[in-house]
Amino acid sequence: MQILNGDLLRWMMASMDGLLDEPVTLQMSARVWAGIDAGVDNVVSLAAQDGDEQVMCIGQTIRQAGWDQVPWVNGDWPPMNQIISIRLTRAQWRFAADEAQKGIAVYQELHDDQSAQLCRDALAVIEAAAV
Repeated sequence: MQILNGDLLRWMMASMDGLLDEPVTLQMSARVWAGIDAGVDNVVSLAAQDGDEQVMCIGQTIRQAGWDQVPWVNGDWPPMNQIISIRLTRAQWRFAADEAQKGIAVYQELHDDQSAQLCRDALAVIEAAAV
C-alpha cells in the first residue's frame, strides 16, 4: 500500500475545499426550506449565547441566502407546498444537513413528531443531492 506524498495530499485537500465552495441548487417545498431556516435560526441563537462567532456567521449566511432566493408573495412566505429552488455552497448544505440530523434526535426526545419529520425531510432532500 502506497502512502500519499505531502504534495498530493495537499492537492487533494485543496480540491476538496474547492468542492465545498461549489454552489449547488436544490429544489424542495417551501415547507422544507422553512424548516431548514428555522433550524439554522435556532443554531444561530445558541451560537450567539455561546459566543461562537464562526457558527453564527455560517448560519446567518445560510439564512440570508435563503431570504434572498425565496419567491416571497406580498412579503410573506410562498405557499408551503410550492416547490422552490435554493442555491447554497456544498459546505452550507452540509452544515444544514448536520443540524437537521441533530434536530431529529432533539425533536424525538421532545415527542415533537412533526418537527422530527420535517428534519428528516430536509435531510433527505440534501442527502439525495449527495452534497
